Amino acid sequence: MYDDDDEDFDDDDDDEDDEFIDTDSLGDWRAFRRNLAFDEQDLDESEESSETTASSLKTKPIKSVSKANEEILISQNEKLAAEYLTGVWAHPVATPEVGGLVARMPLERELFENYKHSILGKRLFQLLDGETALQTWYHRAKKLVEDEMKKIAGKADDQGQIDATTLDEVSSEMLTLFLDNQDNWQEVCLVVEHANSIAKTVVLNRPMGFKLTDNIARLVLNGAFSTRSNKSPNDDDYDDDDDDDDQNTNGDRLMSGDSRKEGFMDRKALVRFMTAFASECAVYVGGPDDQNMPALMIHGIPDLPGAREISPGSNIYQGGIDAAVKGVLEGEYSPLEFRFFVGCHKYKESALDVAVHLGKYQPIACARSLALKQCISLPKPLWHEVMELCGGELGDLSALELSSADDMQFQVVDETEYDGPEGGLENMEDEDDDFYL
Repeated sequence: MYDDDDEDFDDDDDDEDDEFIDTDSLGDWRAFRRNLAFDEQDLDESEESSETTASSLKTKPIKSVSKANEEILISQNEKLAAEYLTGVWAHPVATPEVGGLVARMPLERELFENYKHSILGKRLFQLLDGETALQTWYHRAKKLVEDEMKKIAGKADDQGQIDATTLDEVSSEMLTLFLDNQDNWQEVCLVVEHANSIAKTVVLNRPMGFKLTDNIARLVLNGAFSTRSNKSPNDDDYDDDDDDDDQNTNGDRLMSGDSRKEGFMDRKALVRFMTAFASECAVYVGGPDDQNMPALMIHGIPDLPGAREISPGSNIYQGGIDAAVKGVLEGEYSPLEFRFFVGCHKYKESALDVAVHLGKYQPIACARSLALKQCISLPKPLWHEVMELCGGELGDLSALELSSADDMQFQVVDETEYDGPEGGLENMEDEDDDFYL
């Protein structure tokens, strides 16, 4: 090794050897990072074999966490199932990345992580008095949430109504955090955009329908509040501009001389789409934003005309709906090779990164088979499947959530949030029988 005092030491910042790194020569960096994480865990276990920590975030990949889920995948997509069975993996990462996941964390985890900015987080931090064991902070946080929610419920009048203006600062924060957590309970989202403080995700585990109806078909092709818009998120030149002049404020297409021809083409496209996906069509509620836009189609077919990879090396693609319809009609593709997402979560000003920092979401890198597989009527909910594949603390957290599933839950149901095709989405369902939007 050289030292600054050695005569041969050359600290030349312009050294050609350091100027350029060919990223292509690194191969699949996701696989490299995954192997590095698991190799590091192997080293930790060999050095501390007598004190292996079950809550470590870096753990070996688990090949199978639900045989029942795997059987469903095999029945839906044999090729993807083979990929899943021979190479599924997932592990936590520090920041969200395109092609990866972000999973909504339980409120208990959020309070534990957010002790610097949350009143209740600080209270939990004081109660723990330095204790960091998962079992300890989870159960104390759970007790704190239950006590505060019972306190809030005690303020209800004879009609069961609560005047929010009467809540103190702690109760007000508790109610806000609780409702926010319920809105996104156990969401697993695919990150499809993340650059320049802007991010977009789609929720993988909020299925809307499995059988295609006329309303759902129109929803997929046209969006919730409009006829077919000029641009679709599946188009390569799609411009996601809130001030787009191609639509008026209520989402209707502006009339033009070609409107009758466009209407005919819309009906023709609708008929072809319904014919192709009549037997099976996996449609999901991708999130609350952009529900007026045509659905985003996600798949794993690299040579599908009109499709583009969402991130280099991810092998996950969006777009190419015309080619997908044609391929399904000709028997080249199966309908369940495609997933349609109505709406999304949009984040501005680094809001997704802030949510991660506050403990709301956990970024996760994963095999593409985990992101591409369908999530309809899964015996083991996707959130638990992902957590168990990650293992370590996330796997333990999944076990704790399952063990407390039979406990009393505060349920919030807003019957006016989705009131049919005129006001939003309809026929909403979730993979978990005890969850309601």
